[in-house]
Amino acid sequence: MARRTKEEALATRESLLDAASQVFCEKGVSSASLEDIAKAAGVTRGALYWHFKNKTDLMAALWGRTKMPLDETWSDCCPVRECDPLGRIRKNAIDMLRRAVTDPRTNQVYHILFHRCEGAEEAEPMLNRRLQSRSECAPRIEEFFKAAIVAGQLPVGLDPRVAMIGFFSYLDGLIYNWFLHPESIHLDEQAELFVDIYIAGLRQSGAAAGAGPDPRADLA
Repeated sequence: MARRTKEEALATRESLLDAASQVFCEKGVSSASLEDIAKAAGVTRGALYWHFKNKTDLMAALWGRTKMPLDETWSDCCPVRECDPLGRIRKNAIDMLRRAVTDPRTNQVYHILFHRCEGAEEAEPMLNRRLQSRSECAPRIEEFFKAAIVAGQLPVGLDPRVAMIGFFSYLDGLIYNWFLHPESIHLDEQAELFVDIYIAGLRQSGAAAGAGPDPRADLA
């Protein structure tokens, strides 16, 4: 009986998170009420309060249960062991774009982050965790760009830090605009094309920048 009760409690919690994600997407974080979420989940407000104290708690839990592409695609990558660093950058970027479209939980979290937070204080835990995740991944991605330069896959004149900043800005911009106009931007189907355009731009801009400091000197 105790095992069943625990399983039922976990199922109720998941149902509440699913409902919260849907309601936040539909109404926005500020406009959504706990009563809306409880109703969407088919439970009482008391049941909701048993699992979550408030919307802030719900937002933190939503982020906690979602494996975001940035964390999952880069967590186990090591530029030192990578024989094709640019290929890894390309593959991970394509995966990040496609999952924003095809994975339901990732899709909803992105939608809330980009378009439904509306400056709501309750969204701060999710926003802060996203910034933390980005801060942790940024140095690794910069090292991948540096490794691609060392491997001769990108021009020596390219600044790897600038490439990393552009990487985030470009992918975020594509995902943000896809949510605005999903019917006109085929992000899933054209993910490879979009990423290849960015990489082509890096090759041209790096070559145009001239020799500049050679990152291979750090290996000497």
